[in-house]
Amino acid sequence: MIRERRGSLPSFDGVWISWRAWEAPEPRGVLLIVHGLGEHSGRYRNLAEAMVPAGWSCWALDLRGMGESEGPRGHIDSWSQWVGDIAAFDRLVRTEASPLEVVPLGHSFGGVVVASAIVQGALKPRRFVLSNPAFSVRTPIAPWKLALGRIASRTMPTLTMSNGLDAKGISRDAAVVEAYRQDPLVHDRISARLHAEWQAAGASTMQGAPRCTLPMLLLLSDQDPIIDAQAGEGFGRTCGGKVTIKRYPGRYHEPFNDLGAEAVFEDLRGWLDAPVL
Repeated sequence: MIRERRGSLPSFDGVWISWRAWEAPEPRGVLLIVHGLGEHSGRYRNLAEAMVPAGWSCWALDLRGMGESEGPRGHIDSWSQWVGDIAAFDRLVRTEASPLEVVPLGHSFGGVVVASAIVQGALKPRRFVLSNPAFSVRTPIAPWKLALGRIASRTMPTLTMSNGLDAKGISRDAAVVEAYRQDPLVHDRISARLHAEWQAAGASTMQGAPRCTLPMLLLLSDQDPIIDAQAGEGFGRTCGGKVTIKRYPGRYHEPFNDLGAEAVFEDLRGWLDAPVL
């Protein structure tokens, strides 16, 4: 049984950000984990239980507006706030875990946050991991809804609505789906401003992909009913660094919490153990 340590830190603007850490007794490196929309760091314990015995400590934060961190549920004023949150967390982890390598790992919305922070230079790791990054959703959004969202972002930016996520799409494991539905720290809120900021950040990060020359591991579930895997693959193929793409047939949105997750953990451990060229 791995031990969990918890804490909080002030972000760049004073908003308090919660975090969890599962530390290896003799760590070889650290995974810095950034979660998806509406969830939180505690849902990555399964990943930590697979990586800590292999010598990889796992540190995970709750983005503002999510989990136990401060901020209105499902709202940000600017994408730069999330980038600033993970940059502040990165500084804490690097201080605590020095001189170990810190490898950012972003899932879904968190994957876009990690990718955008790297493209902007706010994070400067040696390499990084993306899991089903949310550059585009699987079901196209109607043009009128996009137009309405842009207007609301300017006139009623804090207006929140359901993100429309069907929990059945996160995993083929019924127990995982039920735990997600019953989790008091999970919410389905997304504000008009957050939606607009996500779209803008995804587009600018895609455009900046050639500037990303770091090695990357890209984990893609080919039956993800939530996120368009082709968009994530497009980002990977446009990047200027060496990209390793691992596809998982039949898997749903959360590869770390789906049936057959051990194959994903094995691929992740293998990639982390390989020399960084």
